[in-house]
Amino acid sequence: MRTWPDQFPGRLEHELEEFAERGLAFSLDDDLLAEQGKVVLRGTIEDQGEDVALEVHYPDLYPFIRPEIVAPDRELPRHQNPYEGNLCLLDRSSRAWKPSYTAAWLVAEKVPYLLALLRADENEMREVETPQGEPLSSYFPGVPGTVLFVPDAMLSLPENASAGSGRIGFAQFEGPQLWVRGAVVELVEKVRSRKTRTLARADQPVKRRFSGAEIPFRWVRLDELPKENSPIALLNAIESAKPGFGSPPWEGVAGGSIAISGAVFREEVGQGEYQDGWLFVVQQRVDQGESRRYLIRGERLSRKDLEVRLPGHLRLEDRCVSLAGLGALGGDIAIELAKSGLGKLRGLDFDQVEAGTIVRWTAGLTAVGRLKTGYMSQRVAVDYPYTTFEAYPLLIGGSTYGQEPREVSELDAIDCFLDGSDLLVDATAEIGVQQALAFQAHARDLRQLFVSATEGARGGLVAKIDPAAGGCWLCLQLRIEDGSIPIPAHAEPLTLQPRGCTSLTYTGAGFDLLPIIAQAVRVASATLSEVAEPGSFAYVCSLSDDNVEPPHWSTHIINRLPECPFCGQVQGQ
Repeated sequence: MRTWPDQFPGRLEHELEEFAERGLAFSLDDDLLAEQGKVVLRGTIEDQGEDVALEVHYPDLYPFIRPEIVAPDRELPRHQNPYEGNLCLLDRSSRAWKPSYTAAWLVAEKVPYLLALLRADENEMREVETPQGEPLSSYFPGVPGTVLFVPDAMLSLPENASAGSGRIGFAQFEGPQLWVRGAVVELVEKVRSRKTRTLARADQPVKRRFSGAEIPFRWVRLDELPKENSPIALLNAIESAKPGFGSPPWEGVAGGSIAISGAVFREEVGQGEYQDGWLFVVQQRVDQGESRRYLIRGERLSRKDLEVRLPGHLRLEDRCVSLAGLGALGGDIAIELAKSGLGKLRGLDFDQVEAGTIVRWTAGLTAVGRLKTGYMSQRVAVDYPYTTFEAYPLLIGGSTYGQEPREVSELDAIDCFLDGSDLLVDATAEIGVQQALAFQAHARDLRQLFVSATEGARGGLVAKIDPAAGGCWLCLQLRIEDGSIPIPAHAEPLTLQPRGCTSLTYTGAGFDLLPIIAQAVRVASATLSEVAEPGSFAYVCSLSDDNVEPPHWSTHIINRLPECPFCGQVQGQ
């Protein structure tokens, strides 16, 4: 077994020598090194006349990664893993450690400093520590693939709310399984023998996402978490706090039956900021198998919890975008807008996903054969419940020749697609469709964003049109024609007709389209949040010939041109 002392001869000896030079008696566990390849030192330091036992656990990637210093016999109120005993001596970022540092330096200087800090005034400690909380629930390991989402109201229950029940909802396409993936849709407290009060409910987006089967669970408030971070220890603590709540009724699920108990407790979620935290124990009875227990940490899910990770200027929750074209550009634009917290997204596209297009579409084989609007509708509903997706599986720009009798025209459909929208995003790459949609949007004073890529995915154009500020889609075309706005870089026509495809397409990798997609979403989000500079602009992207240099962007103003018949025609209506 290869170890870091083998990779860096003399480094372990140097570590031991530095301990000795600092007057610290630490010895190597030779048996552990020989049997398991682990480097562990043990010894003591003196703190106010008292010996403090410490262990030094070196990682396999030492000296690039810091060692863990464990105080197995101490229970510190802060900056210590309460279950494993390892101390928090440096900021969690790996930047806080340099390969030139040593474990002896940590033990001799950082451990005494921490112990002295914990004896000092709490405000003094707050000033020097990293400004973050220490949520105790993070020390309870869950099972990968399991999750229970908790609504925001469950994080600040009344202090006198001590026990009760709740309901867990599951997605219609998943249903309750032995390995739980669901959300708490309602939490109630029992106040008298037959009376309850509702403490929390999931908001409508989450409730809609988990609108399938439901199962009940029981919960209790704990004054403190158990001394062991295991399912059985937590279950015993729940049962001790409220007899019977550690053994709730069994509920039948696919593959067997389960019983769920929850525990709520106070924990630090930010420096000096406390809220309720949640842990759940799931007990399983497997059909023709062994019973088992596992933990689930309550996962916070609310619009607030999502938005806190986004730039503060984004204000998209009440905005609506009409996105025409869900291809290589539009598909990813749709997903990025949903990630950014957009309230409503309308997607217009008539096409199905084909196998060959997955090299630059937003999904792979799971989407092939499905309507792009249908796939996107399900994807957004499943993964981004705070965005509502409206599907428009329509062919815009088709001929009326040979059509069967119809109730609405394309103009009617476009009216519905655009009415009430805050921004039109056109990623169709069809000049005729662009012009038609631009005309309809301009008549409504609706802001527009046109996104396209060139042959070989060597460049692209993101054009924002603001009718109120001047300029239009045709002004953009006239400026491209006279050369005042450059044509993005493009390869020689590298079009081809893939086998079985009725149209020509271009060559180009999906990753070369990402800068154009990112700029489109950046401009769209800034426009919708009313922080973008007023006016109409064209952003032109070009890639280098070797496809290695970063993309080059140039910005150009789109002014209203006197000779533009489009602007004049709209103004004259």
